[in-house]
Amino acid sequence: MTTEHAPARPPGAGPEAPPATGVEVPGDASLVPGVSGRAHDAAASAALVASLRDALRGAARVRVVVDGVPDGTASPSCRAVPDLGAQGVDAARVAWRFTGNDDAVRPPRAGVAATVALLALGAAGWAGPVEVHDVPVVRGTRVGREHSTVLVERSC
Repeated sequence: MTTEHAPARPPGAGPEAPPATGVEVPGDASLVPGVSGRAHDAAASAALVASLRDALRGAARVRVVVDGVPDGTASPSCRAVPDLGAQGVDAARVAWRFTGNDDAVRPPRAGVAATVALLALGAAGWAGPVEVHDVPVVRGTRVGREHSTVLVERSC
């Protein structure tokens, strides 16, 4: 699902930037080819990559916003690298790759929802850096399956 997100701006902050395009990414590692073997839903994976590829046309900046309970593997805002090791998944089995955040000596590891989004971005052809933001669930809301939103901005 692709949506438009207007960035929050203080009054008088200058010309308004074009809205960011948001693509919702389920925090389900089974979307990543090679993670769940035969149970893999190839149609859902292809649709996700196609949505991201469309959203990335003309992109200047990409951010991943994780909506859920942060798992402590990444700081609230960082350039994390994908990691499914906590789920017992060997990176060599995973068909998608993302290397846009690999420039740090010991980069923080992304949680599952951010990892799925980063790997899908790599499959869609994005090789630039991506900032990952963990946004905790608001107290009193229903806790469901973690997901992320990939925000694609046309200008910085």
